Amino acid sequence: MFGSADTGKRYNLTLSVSARNLLNYVNLASPDGNLSSPYFGQSLALASGFGGGNSVYNRRIDLQLRFTF
Repeated sequence: MFGSADTGKRYNLTLSVSARNLLNYVNLASPDGNLSSPYFGQSLALASGFGGGNSVYNRRIDLQLRFTF
């Protein structure tokens, strides 16, 4: 816990909000490098996540509610 102090209270409720790519910018993959392709220099897909997975989130908002006693 960051900066946790003992307040003498028995219960604590914490709400956390985390946002990624909140303005929803598109994460494009690398452009097509095939010189004979009509799509040369254009990106036709979204970027993939770590390891080539399909884990790119164009917008992600996480909420966390924590109750401690």
